[in-house]
Parts: sequence; C-alpha cells; structure tokens
Amino acid sequence: MRFRRGVLAADEHYNVLQRLSYLGIVFVVFPFTILSGFAMSPSITSVFPWMVEFFGGHQTARTIHFFLANLLVLFLVVHVAMVALSGFVPRMMAMITGKSAAGKETR
Repeated sequence: MRFRRGVLAADEHYNVLQRLSYLGIVFVVFPFTILSGFAMSPSITSVFPWMVEFFGGHQTARTIHFFLANLLVLFLVVHVAMVALSGFVPRMMAMITGKSAAGKETR
C-alpha cells in the first residue's frame, strides 16, 4: 500500500489482493454475519434450530457476529481513508457520475 496520491485514470484496475478481499467480504463475511445474526434470534432459531447448532450455541454466534461486524466496520473505515488519501473530490465525482477524471467510463 502506498500513501501517495495516484493518478485517477491509472488506478482503474484491481490487483489480486484487492479482488480476494472483496470476494472474502462479499461471499464470506457478509453471509456469515447475516447467519450469525439469525442464529441469535429466538424466533428464527425456533424454526431453524440447526443455525444455533451450526455456530455452536448462542454465545458463539454472538462472538462471531461481533468480530465479523467489527471487520466490516474496519473495511469501511479503510475504504473511506483510501478515498480521502487518493483525492476525495475526483473519486466521489467518479462514483457519482460513473466517469473518471480523464472522461472515460468507469466499470
């Protein structure tokens, strides 16, 4: 990770580590956060008792849910910091309009 401002048009591609982290967040952390949240709910576990058994009990589901929620907050804070460090206004304009500072369409 570098703490220098990059050129907006040159930073359009994600590297392997970024792709793996997004895959992990979307397909591992989010689903397990939702499932562990469901496992803490008495109304859901009365219909699906296997959810509590899957996590090893209510307290384990709470602990897993707590750590995964903190991981999601950390992921959000790091992303906001990266946007702030790389030029807040051009990045936000690219997110809102769908075009980068160079005028090209973003993916």
